Amino acid sequence: MKKMIVVFVMGLLMVSCASYTIDGQKVTKEEYALWTAQKVREGIENRQFVISMKSMHPFRGASRHLTGDYSLELYGDSVVSYLPYFGEVRMVPYGGGKGLNFIGRITAYEAYQVTAGLYRVIMGVYNDEEEYRYILEVFENGSSTLDVTSYNRDPISFMGNMTFDKKR
Repeated sequence: MKKMIVVFVMGLLMVSCASYTIDGQKVTKEEYALWTAQKVREGIENRQFVISMKSMHPFRGASRHLTGDYSLELYGDSVVSYLPYFGEVRMVPYGGGKGLNFIGRITAYEAYQVTAGLYRVIMGVYNDEEEYRYILEVFENGSSTLDVTSYNRDPISFMGNMTFDKKR
C-alpha cells in the first residue's frame, strides 16, 4: 500500500512540475505567461496572428470538437479563413459557395483592450460572395473565441488558441 501511495505522489509531482520552453530554453511559468501576453498584444497590434480552432458552436445544433487544422489567419489587411460551417444558409451561390473557407480582405478593423487580459477585435471581412463580421476575443494566455455573422447564414462561434510557432 505504501508503494502505491509513493508512486501516486511521485506522479502528482511530475505533473505539477510542467516545464515551459521559449525558443528551446526552459523558463518559469510566470516568464512564459509574460511572453505569451506580449505575443498576443503584438499580434493584435500588428494585425499578424494565427488562431487554431478546437471547437465550434453552431446557432442550431450541438457543439462539435474539431479534429482538423481549422484556423483563422490574419496578415495585415488580408484574412485566411479556413473554418467549417454548420447551420442554415438562406442564399447560396451556384455550386454551393465558399462558406467560411476563403482568402479575403478586411474592410474594417477595430481592436481594443476590453479589460486587463482581454482583447477584442472586430473585423468586417469580404470575399467575392459575401460580407462577414468576425468578432474575436483573445485572452492574454492565447485562448480565443470567434463569433461569425453574416446576412445569409446563421451565426456560428468557434473556440481556439493563438499559436506562436507557425512561420509566416
